[in-house]
Amino acid sequence: MEKPSKKNALRDSILKRKAPAKPIAFSLDEVRAIAKTTVEKAETETSTKTAAKPSATKQALALEKAAKPSHVKAASLADILGFNPKKAKSVEAALEVEVPDKYKRYYKLLLDLRSHLTAGIELHSEETLKRSSKDDAGDLSSYGQHMADSGTDTFDRDFALSLVSSEQEALGEIDAAIKRIKDGTYGVCENTQEPIAKERLLAVPFTRYSAGAQKELERNRHRSRTQAGILGELGEDGAPSSSNSEDGGGDE
Repeated sequence: MEKPSKKNALRDSILKRKAPAKPIAFSLDEVRAIAKTTVEKAETETSTKTAAKPSATKQALALEKAAKPSHVKAASLADILGFNPKKAKSVEAALEVEVPDKYKRYYKLLLDLRSHLTAGIELHSEETLKRSSKDDAGDLSSYGQHMADSGTDTFDRDFALSLVSSEQEALGEIDAAIKRIKDGTYGVCENTQEPIAKERLLAVPFTRYSAGAQKELERNRHRSRTQAGILGELGEDGAPSSSNSEDGGGDE
């Protein structure tokens, strides 16, 4: 048999002396610690992703709002009158308790009249605003009609506006009468300082003057208008105007 060489003998001796490799092993506590660390890391990554989503959603909503066109709404009755008549009703109903008994009948008449006028203003305002908004929107479909019809529509709209204006003045008189009730000066003529007849207050609950004082005011107004007309026909020096003198000269 061939003898082993010295080199092979040395290698065999080194391999025999090398300690066997120990298997890798973890204790139970180490396994629990590793598992806990892994779970916490996964939860942190999930919460970070979830927190990033709302910001993106908010940005999308902001962009959507910015993209929507803004539409200007038509003026409401509260915008036209400067107050909300529906809200005023509840306030005045509560104030009715404070109204003296001798004024309550007139106070209710004023409230009913005010509600009636407010409804009329709302109706006329809506009709006028609808036509105005139609024109502003460039809807010219109705302009192909006859000119007489177009003139009638214009007259109706102007008439509605005049109604709104006159009814607003009436509302102002009603509000002033309600204020006089609260002040305790209701039913006293502002011109003569004498009591106004109950029959007149029932017929015109917002009147400021008695029947006699009202007639005197009307006479004074008529006299002022008549004098203004006469002065308009005369020149500044009281002589007839040049147009009248020229007409007279032409007759000669």
